[in-house]
Amino acid sequence: MKHTRLFLLVFLFPVLAAGQTPTLVQHVSCPNSGPLGDGIGGPQSSTPTYKCPLPELTQSGSALLLGFFANNSGGPTWTVSDDKGNTWTKATSTVDGSGNIVAVYYALNVAAGTHVLSVKSSAQTNGFVAVSASEYYNVATSSALDTSNCNAGPSSTTISAGSITPSTSGDLLWQWAAQPNIPANSTNVGAVTSFSAGTIPASSWLLNGTDIFDGDAVQAAVYNSTAAITPQFTSGTAQPFDSCVMALKAASAGNPPTNSFRIVHMLHQALHPGAPQTFPLQFPTSGNLLIASFMAGSNQITGISSTPSNTWTATGSPTIQGSDVFSQIYYVANASKANSMTISVSRSATGDATIIFYDVTGAALSPLVNNQGEVGSQPTIVGSITTCSACITPTTVTGGNELIVGNTGQSWGTVVAVSGPSGALLDTATFDGNSVNGPEDVDQNNGWFHAYTTSTSPVSVTFTYNTDGTHAQGDWANTQAVFKPSSSVTQQPSPPTLLKAIVN
Repeated sequence: MKHTRLFLLVFLFPVLAAGQTPTLVQHVSCPNSGPLGDGIGGPQSSTPTYKCPLPELTQSGSALLLGFFANNSGGPTWTVSDDKGNTWTKATSTVDGSGNIVAVYYALNVAAGTHVLSVKSSAQTNGFVAVSASEYYNVATSSALDTSNCNAGPSSTTISAGSITPSTSGDLLWQWAAQPNIPANSTNVGAVTSFSAGTIPASSWLLNGTDIFDGDAVQAAVYNSTAAITPQFTSGTAQPFDSCVMALKAASAGNPPTNSFRIVHMLHQALHPGAPQTFPLQFPTSGNLLIASFMAGSNQITGISSTPSNTWTATGSPTIQGSDVFSQIYYVANASKANSMTISVSRSATGDATIIFYDVTGAALSPLVNNQGEVGSQPTIVGSITTCSACITPTTVTGGNELIVGNTGQSWGTVVAVSGPSGALLDTATFDGNSVNGPEDVDQNNGWFHAYTTSTSPVSVTFTYNTDGTHAQGDWANTQAVFKPSSSVTQQPSPPTLLKAIVN
């Protein structure tokens, strides 16, 4: 009997410890807004709000972590909130010598279904707002902040948040960094060539999100020590990075995602008007399906390559309306994944564009079901446009659970919501410190969405718009594609490791 109890204690301890390890659910990197009033017509609001949607609806009891960078001219008050009324707390912030603010916030024990995160300024600044956010489970639901720190560093390839000393072993360390030399509307390929995760403690840090074009990134690690540590990672290009880190305590809280077929990472990659035909980017991936949803006003993708090597395939022919709206979707089936995947996108011409990249787990090895593009022209101002009227049918999985990914672009106005298909989530970020008419740096005012099907019925897509009251939406074009999940049963958590049995 004594031996049995000893065996159970040794067997269960790693299971309990693993059950309290903070674990990433999803991450989004939203684009830098560029300067105040970017676009055509000036800013929409004197107290602008940046809205950054998460890839998926949150699980109940999770923690949300958010970092933002912005010009802080005039010293306005900054407020973080979301569409479910969760309580947000600032962990720490700093203002650099150029008057930019970098800050990290967190919300604990969040309500299920949280989707849109908002960063609001009490007054107009010079703009340049960028936002990134992550969801984790197994983060304490109260008094979670252990320690935090910020550092506005000199030009260097080392990105440091300064020293912290956690009081509790097993903290989640989350480090956000941005460089202030934003190359908006320039011919620069990007602010940096790459980001690399930290090596202290060795092999613990992982990149959650990277935007090498504007120069911001997030890395995270679980730190099983209470020794002092200086969280840092590296950039391929020397820049004066501003960086903050927060350490949150672990606890058994929240739940793993209920859907094994879901988006884990999302990157909003904005390309400025001077962007070259072929450009690099970096995207941490962990799933087996990668999707690139592309919109531009004057160019189209001619090819995509990546390291590790993957085969990028267009879901169909480009959808083009006139000479000012180009829509495409590319994807990788059975993708090779990498935390520091590099991607090169070639286009037919230079110019502005936006690509939203989706990293999807749980997909079938041959995931594409079908694809459909539609075009049109709206001569009068309307509040909504059905850009796809029963134009695409999910046909493979009886009862649904297929993933529809789509986009739309228009000549004038800003997409602010998607009302169809049922349950669709708008993936577009918005910033009303810029114009209602694009192309602005935040997703070009266009529309992106995804939805999970509940049947094999034909699907319609309807977008809602804000306009300037003068210009009709004009030319529009869209693409939507349907992808299917793995035919295997619901994925089970990996078995605990480092188990030891004592037999006497």
